[in-house]
Parts: sequence; structure tokens; C-alpha cells
Amino acid sequence: MRRLIYFLISFFILSATAYAGEETLKFGRFGNVMIYRNSLKPSHVVLFVSGDGGWNLGVIDMAKSLSALDAIVVGIDITHYMKELRNTDEKCSYPAADFELLSKFIQKHYDFPKYEPPVLVGYSSGATLVYAVLVQAPTGTFQGAISLGFCPDLPLDRPLCRGSGLEWKSGPKGKGYSFLPFHELKTPWIALQGEIDMVCDAKATELFVKQVGEGKLISLPNVGHGFSVPKNWMPQFKEAFTGLFNKPKQMVEKSESGDISDLPVVEVMPSIPESGKRMAIMVSGDGGWAGIDRELAGALAAKGIPVAGVDSLQYFWKPKNPEIAANDLERIIKHYLNLWGKERIVIVGYSLGADVIPFMITRLSSEVSEKIELIALLGPEHTADFEFHITDWIGLSPQLNLHPLLPELKKIKNIKILCFYGDEEKDSLCRDIDIAIAKPMRLEGGHHFGGNYQFIADSILNELK
Repeated sequence: MRRLIYFLISFFILSATAYAGEETLKFGRFGNVMIYRNSLKPSHVVLFVSGDGGWNLGVIDMAKSLSALDAIVVGIDITHYMKELRNTDEKCSYPAADFELLSKFIQKHYDFPKYEPPVLVGYSSGATLVYAVLVQAPTGTFQGAISLGFCPDLPLDRPLCRGSGLEWKSGPKGKGYSFLPFHELKTPWIALQGEIDMVCDAKATELFVKQVGEGKLISLPNVGHGFSVPKNWMPQFKEAFTGLFNKPKQMVEKSESGDISDLPVVEVMPSIPESGKRMAIMVSGDGGWAGIDRELAGALAAKGIPVAGVDSLQYFWKPKNPEIAANDLERIIKHYLNLWGKERIVIVGYSLGADVIPFMITRLSSEVSEKIELIALLGPEHTADFEFHITDWIGLSPQLNLHPLLPELKKIKNIKILCFYGDEEKDSLCRDIDIAIAKPMRLEGGHHFGGNYQFIADSILNELK
């Protein structure tokens, strides 16, 4: 994804207002956004999109109510953002990337100890946009979304990109676009809808929400489109927001080889009987454990191979070096060899994960490295960095402390290496790799391989036969 969004953000300027708890941020396509927080270290992040009236008193009060719930709230004026979308020459727009990048910048700037997937909140036309962004983004990019006063249509000049499943039809009277329900949505979306809304028909919204996977409707008697009487909707709004964080987090079991609860590891277990003594370790891209990482891990698990996934966005949020990363990888491998009773290992890395894996492998103990059967690198570049930088995404400064990847790959002996790349990728190391070092695997598409994750999983398994 890094390659796709260099052009999205041109600048950022931070300036504090006269009173504590509120600041103004100017950031790329979003223009001036407002920052609300009630504490120096809030636990949650909210990206709040206004309606067509812009960032005014109504949405300000909504935003402040969430900042009181231990959140930093970023107020976005949809009128400015939509104008910026109209001024591009893109065939389709991908706002999910804009919103994700804004969240990452905010959290880096305010020195969050770890990355928190943000909640999307929108009112009126903003309610529509946050639904579209949620559906467009890979699963796991956002914590969830809340729409207040939802209609399915937006007055866009050009379509939004499909992304992970966004579909649409022509809008009312042929103007703009009306989004369709996404049956396979796996991230919570909550619509708070007034029963006396004269702008967005409550019955139509109810029917729409029922067709959305993970969709939930909160019907509000005595509430119109203006949400003018807080007592009629504010309690439900706050409850919907706090409910997004009530899901129990996955707990990583302890094993005799030690505790790894300090590491951002996700377990993906097979849905069929496990096949033999093999397991996989997957290191994600810098987008975190989302999209391709989840899909590929699921494809391997569907073949009977349990997967321990490392969330690179979380892990490299704070600086690491090759030695630290290798030590943590060894801890993870030993933990799951013991816990799952396995003897052989497949190592998979995507994007940033593919860049760093060779440096980790060459620093493992021989006891562990001799159990590795195969390494699959997906979309590696020519260099690796062991820290997530917001400037990596927006191209504002040159990268420092980069480690050349090819010399490290040459150090790996007696382990089969596959190097996957999309035929639209021009800067992948796989294009230049000697077959004596790694086997190039060309797929159609760009950095996400056209979504052909099953082919990648099958290719990995075929090499192991």
C-alpha cells in the first residue's frame, strides 16, 4: 500500500488553538481538521466526518461527547474533502487510504504507545462516506463505524474504487452514486436512524442495514435528521461507541517455552484437521494485520496449517533493530513449536514483513533455523527498515537506516525461498533476484496481487510437496 498513496498527502501543519484540549490540524485533502481530547493519552481514536453543513456546532457537540469517552476525535469537514476529491484526475477515489493515513499520522504525532485502529463516525452525508470507507478498506483497518442519519447516496463526480467490496449504482436522477449493501462486511457498522427523519427514509435505511454483514440499526423515536434534541439520541450514541470496544481480545496461550503476550501475535487455526507437523509464521505488511495478511493466513489454515501472525504495524510502531526482531521471532517460533506440537516451519512475509524477514532468519539460532522448510516473500523491496515512519507513506523525507535486502538473502542457505511480485510492481526485488537465491513468482496485478491469495497459498504448499 505504501506505493499507492505517496501522492495522497502533500503537506501537514500543526497549530494549537488558544485553549487546551482543542487543536487545529491541516492535513492534505482533509484541509483544516479539529482535534478534541480530554486527556494527554486517550485510549481511542475517532475520525468524525461532518454533514453538508461543514464542521459546525451540531457535529462539534457530537465530537466532544466522544472525547469525553477517552477518545481523541478528529473533526473532518466533508465539504472540503469532497471538493478535493473532485479536483483529482483519478479514475476512481480510494478515501480509505486517506483516512487510514490520517489516523496513523495523528497517533504518531501524539506518541500513542501502540497503534489503535480508529472508529469512523459520520453525520448525514458524512454517515454515507464513513460507510463507503469502511466497506472499501481491508478488514481490520478500522475498529468500526457509526452513521447518524444515513442515506446510501453521495453527490460524487466520479466513483469510489471498489476496494474490498464497495459497490454502487447511479444516484437519484442520475446524479452521484448510491452505495449498495455489502453482505460480507466483517467490521461492525452501526446506523443510528431517526424515525421521523424527513431526509433519509427510516424504512429504507432499515432495509439497507439488514442486508449488511455486521450491520446494526438503532432506531430513534422522536429524532429527525437534525439530531437536535440530544436526550433523544445521545445515550444510544455513546453506548454504540463504547460497545465497539467490548469484544474480548484474543489471548495468546502460554507454553513451556515462555510467555509472548508482549508481542502482537494473532493465531489463525485450521477449520479442518491439521496436516502433519507443519506450522506457519506470517509477518504482515505495514498496514497491520488486515486484508491480504488475514486472507492468506486463512487460506493456509484452510489447508490444515495453523498460522501465527505478527502485526508489523504494531510491532514496528516503536523502533527495533534486526537483532531485537530476530530474538522476538525466535521466541514466537519456539512458543508455537511447543504449544502446537509442530516440527517444521513455513515463514511468510508481506511487504514490510517480506523486507525484514531475511534479517531475522539469518540471526536465528541453528536449533530454530534448521526447522524452516520454506520462506515466502510477498512484494519485497530492495531495502528494509525496522521502524514504521509516517514519512515512508507520504514521501516528505528520505528514509534513513535502510538495510540492503539482497546481501542478506544471499546469507540464507539450505532453505527454499519464493519471491512473489505483481506484474504491475516496478520496484520489487523479485524482478531482479537470481533464481539461485530465490524463485521469482509473477502474478497479475499490483502490490496486492489482484486478490489472488489462494494461488499464493497453493504455490507455497506445492513447493512443500
